[in-house]
Amino acid sequence: MSKVVVIFEFAGMTHKEYDAICDDLQSRGLLYTEKRPSHVSYERDGKWCVVDVWNSIEDVQEFAEKGLKPAFQKQGLNPPQPVILPAYRWIGVEEEVTSA
Repeated sequence: MSKVVVIFEFAGMTHKEYDAICDDLQSRGLLYTEKRPSHVSYERDGKWCVVDVWNSIEDVQEFAEKGLKPAFQKQGLNPPQPVILPAYRWIGVEEEVTSA
């Protein structure tokens, strides 16, 4: 199983909307998963960006259907199409870092 990198860029999304989506996913037990060993978000040039590493493309597709689509619908947003790339090398440590 090869890992994939998933990159989202959300034009016009705010950190409050992003936080609400994360809160929704967490309330449904979908925020933390071994299928996604890393996640980072940041704002750049007026876009909210997310970079994830997933264990497989199938894991990404399942999460999009069961997790992201309903969470985005609750916020009245449409998720953009992500860029999905095969990972060449992934080195990770289990840690969560949040900055305000």
